[in-house]
Amino acid sequence: MSRSPFRFRRPRLGAAAGLIAASAAVGGSAAAQVAPVVLPHAAGQQALAVRIDAGGVTARACPAAAACAPDGGKVLAVPSEVAPLLGGARVVPVTLADGKRLAKIEVPAAGKPAGVGAPEGAGGSWVMLLAAPLAGKGTEPLVLWSGWTGVATGEHGEGRSDAVVVEPLGSGNRVLVGQLRDDVTLCGRPALVGASEVDPRTMTLLKGASFQNLPAEERRAAGKVVAERRDADAPAATFRLLRPTAASSAVGKRFAEIADGDPKTAWSEGKVGAGRGEFVSFSSADEVGITGLGLRIKPSDGVEGGAAPRTLFVATPDRLFQVSLPEDAWLKESAGYEVKLPEEIKASCIAVVLDDAYAPAGAGSRGAPSAPEVRVTIAEVTARTAFDGQGPAALVGALAGGGERSRAAAALLARGGPEAVEAAIAGYDRLDPAGRQLARGVIDTAPCAVQIPFLTARLASGAASAAQPAPGAASAGRVSGMAAALGRAPRAAPPEPDPELHHARDRIRRCGRAAAPALAEIVKAGAPAARVVAARELALVAPVEAIPALLDALAGARGAARRELRAALALAARSERAASVVEEEMQLERLRARPEDAQLDLLRALGPALGRVKGGGAAFQALASAGGAPFDRRYLLQAPAAALARAGEAPAEAYLRASLRKDADAHVRLRAAEVTADVPALAPDLLAAASDPEARVREAAIVALARAASAGAKLPAGAGEALAARLTSDPWTFIRGGAALAIGAMPATTAGDRALVGALADSSPEVRQHALDGLGAHRATAHIEAVRDRAEDKEEDVEVRARAILALGAMCDASSVDLWTRLALRAKSPIGEHDQRLGSAALAALGSVHPADLPARLKPLLDKGTPHGLREAARAALSAPPQCRRR
Repeated sequence: MSRSPFRFRRPRLGAAAGLIAASAAVGGSAAAQVAPVVLPHAAGQQALAVRIDAGGVTARACPAAAACAPDGGKVLAVPSEVAPLLGGARVVPVTLADGKRLAKIEVPAAGKPAGVGAPEGAGGSWVMLLAAPLAGKGTEPLVLWSGWTGVATGEHGEGRSDAVVVEPLGSGNRVLVGQLRDDVTLCGRPALVGASEVDPRTMTLLKGASFQNLPAEERRAAGKVVAERRDADAPAATFRLLRPTAASSAVGKRFAEIADGDPKTAWSEGKVGAGRGEFVSFSSADEVGITGLGLRIKPSDGVEGGAAPRTLFVATPDRLFQVSLPEDAWLKESAGYEVKLPEEIKASCIAVVLDDAYAPAGAGSRGAPSAPEVRVTIAEVTARTAFDGQGPAALVGALAGGGERSRAAAALLARGGPEAVEAAIAGYDRLDPAGRQLARGVIDTAPCAVQIPFLTARLASGAASAAQPAPGAASAGRVSGMAAALGRAPRAAPPEPDPELHHARDRIRRCGRAAAPALAEIVKAGAPAARVVAARELALVAPVEAIPALLDALAGARGAARRELRAALALAARSERAASVVEEEMQLERLRARPEDAQLDLLRALGPALGRVKGGGAAFQALASAGGAPFDRRYLLQAPAAALARAGEAPAEAYLRASLRKDADAHVRLRAAEVTADVPALAPDLLAAASDPEARVREAAIVALARAASAGAKLPAGAGEALAARLTSDPWTFIRGGAALAIGAMPATTAGDRALVGALADSSPEVRQHALDGLGAHRATAHIEAVRDRAEDKEEDVEVRARAILALGAMCDASSVDLWTRLALRAKSPIGEHDQRLGSAALAALGSVHPADLPARLKPLLDKGTPHGLREAARAALSAPPQCRRR
């Protein structure tokens, strides 16, 4: 493509105008210095003298018979930001087509000091068009236009800049002022739009001028094509490939009618004269090859003042063709013409650009329309492709395989509207995977209301397929089980994501609440796997609609499906948008109308938020106070009771207390203990439960007490003694271990530390580990020797020794630093796993104590021969902040 007549100044805008390449030749060379310039008088115009100096621009018009100089002339105002730049100004004389003259004053902004001159970011020039008045029209110099050119304003993609263009015309030039816009280009070429032209007859700017934006060099090199009259209509394109996106001008702004498929409508350029250079740009699909164009010039209803083009150009970003029409198509009613391109073109943009036109009767003497009411018109432009004449079903069938032809068919269908989408949906199941992928892209172009039935159907079928075991899964499971028994269990490969299911989820989420009715229907009546998947999507996109639908579905669900539906209900209930619906469902009259299981599910789904829901306490009481409550109801009510108790609901607190102390079923007491760790008022009841006859209830109570202590809660008096009793005498190892954890989480006491030291003789390594953790947490230095004994006992369990080393580190036992160093260095060449474990514990302890010579001690572990994990542990110890005072 040859060079544009515009100089590119700002990459964001795409083009900033200055003089066209030929302007210096036709308008005279620019002055080397800012010196007075005199434009001699011309036929019907006075002379003009111009001087630019520090005082500004001075101009004086002179009668034809007088010598002309700027002295005594008028000083013309310039903007304050331009005045400092006048030293770089130049004056270019321009001769117009009828011999009259004007001066083009150009003040470049380039090279100006920072913060001075043109607006921030300016890269263009300030321009003034200055002329002498016509003879007998006074002596005041005429400022035809002034302003910045090549300076973009507006957001990216919508930028605009003013431009002044000098175009050769006959023995002179025409001068135009217009705009360059990001959103109106000739398939990437800068295009002057909204142009006004200097009228030599009046020396004023006339609006509505046309301009040929295609460079002359490119026009000369364009491929030549002659359109052929067609006697019969060509096979109709199933879907219209070309979509009008912009026009340089259009009567009534109706440029989209050039490709609407209606022969009664048309595009008419909106400029005076032949409309040379006026254009319409179309978006296309670069996957589709275009072999030619179909043209219909005169609309069947006609156009007042209409005229037919004689020649026009077809432009793509990198190609240009000149098309000649062999006859005046305006005289041929309903005539159609075919433009057969010399080669197939593929482009995302195509433009039709007017050139010469046939003159209607009474037009100007130069053989082109000149009357203002004459408008060059084109009714229809249609792209010709290899798919012309094929129906929607055939195009959908062509999607199979996913190749180049398939992608071209998909691009056409994507521009085909509802009919194309319906065809893609109807033929979807008959396509192969590659074809289905292309079809999904076509369906995605439809409004959500059209997509949703298809998407929810794919969601349901995809979920059902995913729930089915793959062929051979049972035998594979047996093999995996055998491998596991032999200690060689393979890592299972993650399942391949189903592209249809993934696509359906994505598009449904984009559509949002529009998908709610269809998803709710699947939740109500779909297959089990589909109901679960649809429930989650419904909760995400439409929580308000999801809550009643999910409560209805829970009434008949069982097992895993019920758990998944309840999880979806919890997801929906956490949405702020659903707060009012939750409160409505919590009203006693409405709640009692549902099955008891659904009532329980709603309370459980709300989780910790239950205490903040209006009516939550009353709903709980209605269920909790019902006589003869079965085990499952009592068990499931414990978590809602805890949420309400944390919110200060006294009845819920009393219910939990009774469950902990009095419920006949140990499972209920255990569940009550599990959920009450963060209900401070129930700490005494937890402590009582630590002596429950059932071991698992004691364990749950002790774990809850440990959690409460870790969170900073104050345990009731006697808690230490009770836990110490459990640690000392409980027959169950897991309870003694839990008691050690709980004592370690509590503030240190003498009695508690003594109990932990006593537990160092426990027969269970797990209990000894937890006891050491507690002593380290308490920094019980009074018992440091007992802890050292565990750390140095080579017969002790290796994990117990490691915990003892960590406890000594927490106690800042500087006397053990040498032992830790030896253990850390031994881990570099370990004999077994015990060396690795003790080495890592020793490094952590060294990091806590952080002796002054720690870098020297750990230097051997930093070389390349050290295993990566050990080297990183050594670096972590070196960078760890000291936890102990150095002595």
